[in-house]
Amino acid sequence: MPRRLIFLPVLALIAVVAGIGLMLGGRAATTTETEVIERMAARYLADAGAGAARSDCEARPAVSDDLWLVVACGDYEYFVDAYGRLVHRNAPGVAS
Repeated sequence: MPRRLIFLPVLALIAVVAGIGLMLGGRAATTTETEVIERMAARYLADAGAGAARSDCEARPAVSDDLWLVVACGDYEYFVDAYGRLVHRNAPGVAS
């Protein structure tokens, strides 16, 4: 067995890890605040039901290092991480 074949699995692992890193980095870099606010506003409309409006929503920077934005819509708050994912939700009548 040639010596260079021994390093083939290591090179494959490095390529996979690099691909995952590029994918996650690209996702974080291309997610905009507007997209996140629109997505959380749509979630708010589904959660709150009748009487809810997109104009109820506003966003502010999160205080926590692990979070990016807090989207507040009426009595609802949506906490979003750097990848645009919902991490936590405060809602009326829901125990945190």
